Amino acid sequence: MAQGYPPGRPAGLPPRGRHGQPDEPGRRDRPGRDGRARPERWEQLDAFDDRLDEDLPPWAGLGIHPTGPGGKQIRPPRDPDPGRTRVASPGRDRPAGDDWPRGDEEWPRDNRADARRGRQAAARARKSRRRILAVAGAVMAVVAITAAALWATKTWPFQSKQTVAVGAPLVTTFQRGEFQSVPNACDEISPALLAQYLPGKVARVSQALGSTTQSQCTWTLDRHANFRVLTVSTQAYRPSLLASGNGSATASATDAYDQALQGLRNPPKSSKQPRAQLGAAVGLGRYAFTALQVFHVGTTTDEVTVVVRDRNVLIHVTMQAPEHGGGFRPVPAATLRAAALAAAHEVLAGLR
Repeated sequence: MAQGYPPGRPAGLPPRGRHGQPDEPGRRDRPGRDGRARPERWEQLDAFDDRLDEDLPPWAGLGIHPTGPGGKQIRPPRDPDPGRTRVASPGRDRPAGDDWPRGDEEWPRDNRADARRGRQAAARARKSRRRILAVAGAVMAVVAITAAALWATKTWPFQSKQTVAVGAPLVTTFQRGEFQSVPNACDEISPALLAQYLPGKVARVSQALGSTTQSQCTWTLDRHANFRVLTVSTQAYRPSLLASGNGSATASATDAYDQALQGLRNPPKSSKQPRAQLGAAVGLGRYAFTALQVFHVGTTTDEVTVVVRDRNVLIHVTMQAPEHGGGFRPVPAATLRAAALAAAHEVLAGLR
């Protein structure tokens, strides 16, 4: 279709009777501005004439586009997918197609606001899912750490009830081979052992604990430059619902053995005790160990501990002496360890 600007029109209104007057003087065959003869009369246009829609002039219709710098026409962007119905708002160039509303039909609504709200809602949903996953992961990590700590320290809550649930009955009486009482600890240490490791006059202190299942005795050598202390204690544990496993007397002694080992390996800060150097206890059975602690209170003092478990009985022996300072003769740690092991052997032999 040809394009261009519409032809010029007279500036003023035509005089009365000019249109449709063929005999008007001075107007017939008057040459126009371009030198050609004008038509005999002006044809009056009817705005409601249907013939006008059939043949539009070159300057009418959609062929007119705005021009930019240099006279270049600015055309609407081409639709990459002509078969797709594009949604646009009034004021935009509408694409050609049968799906686009015409006449007095409703224009499609601009859906950019709906798309933006949809993207915002999706972003909020993603953030909510991330927060939920982060909280769930933190809770699972705390549960896993707590379970690992309880498993390592054997302090599972309601452990005895869980044992009942799997069908193992609780033990409420002494079993065959378990000890219901222990001998007097003061009678278990021989005079020869005392003369060897505590040479001189010793003071003996027996602590009556008011039960046949417990006994403790202490020997102290404090003469001139010699200072040594030997302590022996024995205890036969009873069945308890608070014990691990089936609650038997042996299970109770096992819990006490583990607590003694943990207390020497990692003593609580409130006790102000140093960590012990653990070692083996040869000849005292499977459940026995030695520990060496060095105390720095005025003088440097070494203390050797031997712990032995035999079924439901726990034997606890300590031997201490100054290492140096305080005007006392130093005692090697090896001597203290030998004395404690010898005392533990005698107590274990008297128990059996």
